Amino acid sequence: MSTKAERTTAYIIETVAPIFNRQGYIGTSMSDLTEATGLTKGALYGNFENKDALALAAFNFNSSKLLNALDEVLSVPGNALDKLHNLTSFYRDYDIFTREMGGCPVLNIGIDANYNHRILSAAVRETARIIEGKIALVLEEGINSGEIRLPVSPLQFAKQFYTMIQGAIAMATLMQDRKYLINTLTYLDLLVGKEIKK
Repeated sequence: MSTKAERTTAYIIETVAPIFNRQGYIGTSMSDLTEATGLTKGALYGNFENKDALALAAFNFNSSKLLNALDEVLSVPGNALDKLHNLTSFYRDYDIFTREMGGCPVLNIGIDANYNHRILSAAVRETARIIEGKIALVLEEGINSGEIRLPVSPLQFAKQFYTMIQGAIAMATLMQDRKYLINTLTYLDLLVGKEIKK
C-alpha cells in the first residue's frame, strides 16, 4: 500500500503531465501548476526539488504510458508483419491516445526542450531511441523467420520507419489535419506489404 506522500507525488505528476506537454517547460508557470493541483508552491516543492525535476517526472510519466502502450501493441500473438500492422493501426488513432496527455510527448517536449532544456531533451531522445529499438526488434524477428527482407539493417530501417510516423504526427498537428498521419500510415502499410514482405 502506498503512503500518503507517494499518493500525493503520483497525483501531482499525473495532474501536471498534460500541462507541461501542452504548454512546454517555459510556457508552464508555477501558478499553472498550483492552480491545476490545488496545492501551494511549497507543497509542490516539498515533493519535487524544483521545476526541472517536476517537468522531467511529468515527461517520464507520459513517456511510460506511450512505451507501455507500444509494448502491448507489439507483444500480441502473430508474426512480424502482423506486429508492424498493429503498430500502424495504433498510430492511426494516436491523436485519440495522446489527447489526455496533451498531445504527443515526443513531439511536444522534444521541440520545446531542444533549445532550452538539455535534460528534458535527452529524455525525449532516449524515448525515441527506445521506440526505434522496439521496431527494429520486430524487423529482426521478421528477417529471422523469413517473412521480411530489408535493404539496410533492421535498426536503420526502424529509424526511417519511425521518422515517417513522427513526421506525419508533426504535420498532422501543425496543419490540424489528421489526413497527414492517415495517408503516411497507409503508405507504410503498402511499404510493408509490397516492399519488405518476402
